[in-house]
Amino acid sequence: MLQSKKMALHKADKTWYGVMLCTVHVCIYTGVLMAMLGTHDPRMAIAIFVPHWIIDHWSLANKWLGFIRGRTFQAAITSTDRYREFDVAFTSIVYKDVDETMHLLCLLAVIYWL
Repeated sequence: MLQSKKMALHKADKTWYGVMLCTVHVCIYTGVLMAMLGTHDPRMAIAIFVPHWIIDHWSLANKWLGFIRGRTFQAAITSTDRYREFDVAFTSIVYKDVDETMHLLCLLAVIYWL
């Protein structure tokens, strides 16, 4: 919701451009959350910004799915199965859920400890 398609596709790129896209996205996200929470506490901003940036730039959801031998985009895209399109679509849902869960766990920790 708080990123363009370009940001979503390239924020994990290992280039200065990927770093910049990820940083802009996470700044927007952090600003919106800070406004919603009605706070200007820099500790809160850092606690929101840092884990979100790490999760997004290093694509930790994809790494986690690979680690647990779950559905990965690499496997879905290279699949020769006749249901390849379904596999790609379902993998997208699984990736989104893992990514959102990582973000929500980080936000719960922020709310709990700060």
